[in-house]
Amino acid sequence: MNIKKLVVRALPMVCAACMTALIAGCGDDSSTPTTPAVTNPTSSAAVVNSSDAAAPVDECVADPSSPNCSEVPPASSASAPDNGGNSGEGVSSAANQGGDVPPITASFATAKTLSVIPDTNGFYDVGDIYKAAPETYRIAYVLRHAERESGLGQESPLTEVGVAQALAVGEKLSGGDESFYYASTDFIRTRETCNNIAKGRGETANVTETQAELLNGSYFLTVPSDSLDAFAKKKGGGWKIISVYAYGEDYYADQVQLHFYDLFERGNQFVMENIVANMSKWKRVSILVSHDVLLEPLVVYASNRTVDVNFYRSGRWVNYLTGVAVVLNAENQVELYPVRGTDIGYMTQKKVVVRTDDGATVVDPAE
Repeated sequence: MNIKKLVVRALPMVCAACMTALIAGCGDDSSTPTTPAVTNPTSSAAVVNSSDAAAPVDECVADPSSPNCSEVPPASSASAPDNGGNSGEGVSSAANQGGDVPPITASFATAKTLSVIPDTNGFYDVGDIYKAAPETYRIAYVLRHAERESGLGQESPLTEVGVAQALAVGEKLSGGDESFYYASTDFIRTRETCNNIAKGRGETANVTETQAELLNGSYFLTVPSDSLDAFAKKKGGGWKIISVYAYGEDYYADQVQLHFYDLFERGNQFVMENIVANMSKWKRVSILVSHDVLLEPLVVYASNRTVDVNFYRSGRWVNYLTGVAVVLNAENQVELYPVRGTDIGYMTQKKVVVRTDDGATVVDPAE
């Protein structure tokens, strides 16, 4: 048989094999999100419908290809969502962080027991929580880092303002002879935040542990952060898309949902598996510092969507040293308090131009 006849006879079989492989490959989508098991979900964390007020006019809904739909970040150093540089899948397991110490079995409280008053936006001062909690209570503060230098790299340190902010939080948490447990992601800005909070308390021998997986900034994401960035780029940016997700807005809702876990299921899981399950291995009070991509949805979850850090509607975003106090009361019931370490629990993209002798300076009123 000559070569020409052999090629003619073999060609149909080769084509069929290629087509079969192509069809099989199209059905293998490793990016399909999975729903995690819920640990002790709180009945009080039912999904609350967003405001009945009309959504702001957004030309991106009518014409996503409009040039105005490209990402327009704020001019401050907080211009883009910061997840601590985690580019992998947003899945963080509840690792045993303290050896053989058994975890605490807890449930969500139906009502708050601390005698504290929130501000007009629903945030509690970190110091008020600490002073109001009896010694039989445990507290874990999960906070965003203090103000940092520009750039999202791992080596980005705190600014002078950020150092002062963290020291001030430490002063609010001072009093008594107890020492705190400190942990952060593996970033200079989060570690410096912990160290300066400890210094503000008067603790000079503190050791900040690295808990990168436990405090994973991408915890609420079902996709790598790079995928979220690419999706958000022409839809208003990461701040807008994350707040749309957290508040259950209608803006590109079907597409947004593909990038995130259910807010309340994932929030419950984080609190019970990453925080409460490890409280017995930490000290009575813990300071845990992470990034805004974790703290924005966590704050919205903990407040049952009542605080306003809804960048999509109001231009507000979770501020530096804003976060959640996870309080375990004497009955092993979990109470959640949205907290702020500075005077304001949110920052805003809106800028104010201040005229100085040297010229105009653009500043953020929240900073």
